[in-house]
Amino acid sequence: MAGPGGLPASAARRSGETRRGAADTDTSTGYPGRLGRARSRTGRTQPRTHPAQNAPVLFNSKIFVAFLALCLVVYYGLPDRAKVWFLLALSYVFYGFWDPTLLTLIILSTFVDYWCGRKIGEVPLERRSERKPWLWLSLAVNLGLLGFFKYYDFFVGELINLVSLGGGTVDREAWLLHLLLPVGISFYTFQTMAYSIDVYRGDIPKPEKSLLRFALYVSFFPQLVAGPVERAPHLLPQFSRPFRMSVPMVKEGVFLILLGFVKKVIIADRLALAIEPYYELETLEGGLTGARAAVAQLLFTCQIYVDFSSYSDIAIGLGLLLGYSIRSNFNLPFVVPSIPERWRRWHISMSHWFRDYIFIPLGGSRKGVVRTQANILAVMFLSGLWHGASTTFVVWGLLNGLTMVGHRVIKRPLRFLSGLAERNPVTKVAYYYLCCWNTFCTIAAINIFFRCPDWPTARAYVQNIFVDGWSSYAALLSDPMAFDRPLLLSSIWVLLVFGAHEAQRYLDVKSWLLGRTWRWAGVSVVAFLAVMVFGIAGPQFIYYQF
Repeated sequence: MAGPGGLPASAARRSGETRRGAADTDTSTGYPGRLGRARSRTGRTQPRTHPAQNAPVLFNSKIFVAFLALCLVVYYGLPDRAKVWFLLALSYVFYGFWDPTLLTLIILSTFVDYWCGRKIGEVPLERRSERKPWLWLSLAVNLGLLGFFKYYDFFVGELINLVSLGGGTVDREAWLLHLLLPVGISFYTFQTMAYSIDVYRGDIPKPEKSLLRFALYVSFFPQLVAGPVERAPHLLPQFSRPFRMSVPMVKEGVFLILLGFVKKVIIADRLALAIEPYYELETLEGGLTGARAAVAQLLFTCQIYVDFSSYSDIAIGLGLLLGYSIRSNFNLPFVVPSIPERWRRWHISMSHWFRDYIFIPLGGSRKGVVRTQANILAVMFLSGLWHGASTTFVVWGLLNGLTMVGHRVIKRPLRFLSGLAERNPVTKVAYYYLCCWNTFCTIAAINIFFRCPDWPTARAYVQNIFVDGWSSYAALLSDPMAFDRPLLLSSIWVLLVFGAHEAQRYLDVKSWLLGRTWRWAGVSVVAFLAVMVFGIAGPQFIYYQF
C-alpha cells in the first residue's frame, strides 16, 4: 500500500513523524530521523559519535545562542590578556559540555605538539636528523589517537571478513570495541600535526612560546568541531596582537552568522527531511525507482553543500565578532565546470592540507604525468578514508580521484570543444552550464557512496539509477506533476541556491549588501525573522560525524 508521493505507507508515516519535530533526530550521524539506527542494523563499522551525557552545544541550538550571548557580553569588557584566557576556558566548556572526558584527548594532543614544537625549534634547521624524532613523536601520538578511535573497528572488522572468506571462524564481538568517535578529532589532530610539520620544515621559524596561545589555537571553539582546518602561521599570531574590532568586521560577522543559520535551518534541514525516507529500508524494498533515487541524490548534493558551508559561515562570522580572521573554506563550488575545479573551491582548508602535507611530499606534479595521477589517486583515497572508516567512503574518495585523472585524459578534446563554443556568446554560456550540469550530476552519482549508509543501499541506488530506472525517467519527463511532491517541491531550494550562487559570482551581492548599513540592517532583520519562523533547533551538521 502506497503513502503520499508513492512511498510505501510505512515510509510515508515515518516521514510525517520526522517532520513533526527534532526529537526524532539521530545526533550520532548528522542526518535526521532514523538513519543512524538504520546504519547500526546493517553492521557498518563506522564509529559512532560520542553520545551526550548533556546535550551537545550545537551551533543550531538555543543553548549555543545563550552561550554566545554570555561570551560576547563578558569578552568585550576584558583586557587583551584576559580575553585569551577567557576564550580558552569557553572553548573547553564548549567542547567538554558534550562529555568532559573528551577534554583529555584534546589536552593531550595540545601538550604533545606544543612540547614537540619547542624541542624541534631548539635544533638548527640544517640538523634535520635531530629534529625528526620529535616530529615522529607528534605524528605518532596524533595519528595514534585518530587511528585508534576512528579506524580500529573498521580495520579489525575488515580483517575478520577476510578470515571468514577464507573459511576461518572469528568471534567478531570479542574483537570489536565499538569505540565512540570523539567529536572533532579528525579536525584538531590535523591542525596540530600541521603545526609540528611547519615547525620542522622551518615554515614557522620560531615555535610558539606561550602554551596558553597554543592551547587556544588547538581548541578555538568557532572552528573546533568541523573546521575550517586552521594553519598556525595564520591564526596563532592573531592571539598575540592587541584586540582589534571594527564596524566592517561586526557587519560581516553578523551577516555570515545569519547567512549560515538561513542555509542550515531553512534550506539544508528541509532538504534532509525531504530525502531521508528514500534511504529507508522499506523504500528500498518496495518504492524506490530510478527517478526517485536520482532526484534524491541531486538534492543531497545540494544539501551537503549548504549544510557544510553554513557551518563554515557561522564559524568565520563568530571569529570576526571575536576579533579574529578564520580562513575561508568555500569559494563558490556549487556551479563549476569540472571536478578538479570543484575540489579547488570545496573544503579549501582540508584540500590545502592534503596538498601541502601529502600530495607535494609524494612528488606533486614534478615527476611526470603518471606519477602525478598516482599521487592524486593516493590523496583522494586518503581523503575518503579521512571522511569515514568505511569501504563506501574509500570508494567515494577513489571515484573522485578517478574523475580527476579522467578529466586530465580528456582535457585536450574538452579544450577543442570549448574553443568551438566560445565563437558565439550564446553557445559559450550554454556550453559552460552544460559542463556545470554534467559535473553536478557526476558529483551526485559519486555521492551515492557518501550518503548511502551501507553497501546494500548503495547497490540499490546504483542499480535503480543506472540500470533499471529508464522507464521512470520517461514517466517523470512526460508528467512531472505526478512525481513525488516532497522531492518536486524541494527542487525549488536547489534552484534558489543556484540563483544565489550565480548572483554572488557575477554581481558580488555580499559586498553590495555590506556596502550600505541600511542594506545590511534590512537583510539581517529579514534573515533573523526567517530563522525564528523556521526554528533554530534541528539535526546536527553533517560534518560533525567526521
